Amino acid sequence: SVWSCLLFCAVETKSYHRCSFFFERLQTYGSASSKDFGNMVRYASSTSNWRLALSLIDEMHKAQVEVDSVVYNTVLAACVSAEQLDQARKLLDQMVAAGGVTDVITYNTLAKGYAKSGRMDMCFELYNLMRSRGLSPSQVTYGILLDGFINDNEVEKAVEIFNTMRAEGCQMNTVLYTTLIKGFARAGQVDQAMQIYEEMRKERSMQPDVITFSILIKANCDVGRLEEALKMLLAMKEAGLKPDEVVFNNLLGGCINDQKLELAKDLYKEMIASNVKPSVATFSILIRLYAQCKRWDEALDLLRQELPAQKVSPEPRLYGQLAQCCLRDRQGRRASEVYKLLTETSTPTAAMNSTLLGMCAKLDTGAEIMHLAAEANSRVDPRDAAMMLEAALRKKKPQVMGLLKEAMVKLNLPVHA
Repeated sequence: SVWSCLLFCAVETKSYHRCSFFFERLQTYGSASSKDFGNMVRYASSTSNWRLALSLIDEMHKAQVEVDSVVYNTVLAACVSAEQLDQARKLLDQMVAAGGVTDVITYNTLAKGYAKSGRMDMCFELYNLMRSRGLSPSQVTYGILLDGFINDNEVEKAVEIFNTMRAEGCQMNTVLYTTLIKGFARAGQVDQAMQIYEEMRKERSMQPDVITFSILIKANCDVGRLEEALKMLLAMKEAGLKPDEVVFNNLLGGCINDQKLELAKDLYKEMIASNVKPSVATFSILIRLYAQCKRWDEALDLLRQELPAQKVSPEPRLYGQLAQCCLRDRQGRRASEVYKLLTETSTPTAAMNSTLLGMCAKLDTGAEIMHLAAEANSRVDPRDAAMMLEAALRKKKPQVMGLLKEAMVKLNLPVHA
């Protein structure tokens, strides 16, 4: 009918506000067909209306219109997307009772919902149920189980699933291998992760991808195996894959523990030469390394020169990080330099000022930071200022007291000492 055509067009053009009206009109002039109900189910699914989707199935049963697997699976997916897993399970039971309408997609859809919600016991039960009903799990099924168990840190169960897949001759792929590698890496079992990588390399039908290498590089760096991580970088490039920012950041982070400053510089140069744009995270890692190696001038140059050169946003937290590193090492003058550099790009927050003032081992450093904060129209907590002033009074530092009072006046803070 004309109304059926209009309903179909409304769904196709996503004019969802018209669908209910067209459906009511077509029912006024006749019975809705299975295609009409199918279009309404598509509308309900597209608008995340799981209640409407379920009611349409009830309506189809009452009208004795056949409900096929596509409609059932679409409604099931709508329930899962809305996190209505109990409703989805009831619908699965209805589908089983109806006979002939459940397939691997049905079970995978619900299994994915269970895995996402952390209900891996129900996910595994569903996997056993589908097998008992004569359905063979697919790559997607195994992928859902692997990923779910890995996310739940149940590596042993993930290995069990992986071995079952291979024993049953399931077609393996890069994603499945990488998921298991991720599980071992997350559990700190780097040797096992590397073993799976070696097995993966022997498979002719697949090869590690950027994500595989990224996980292995990070895992090796995390346990201090920088040389192994560098071998992974080389293997990655030999495979024709381009390292991304995450890979370089992990390698730079791996240089920190052993203070491999020159190696880090070489990696950073390679990063820039490869047209991989560094991020705030990259510079944060480099600041940690430079501070650990006590290369304060070079750390300052990162903020002063390299940030603008690479067009990276001068986020205040980078300056705060370096200033705190300086203060921990009693480098008060350099901390003041960093703070002054910060005031040239943004206004320090009261929270940052509080943190830095609380770390100042020397009162004149605190006074200098207070003075710079006043010049930048920043805010300082009155309690922090009072604490500094009381300390200067207690230690009989009249010159520092004068600087503090001057800064407090500019900051519109009460001066009681």
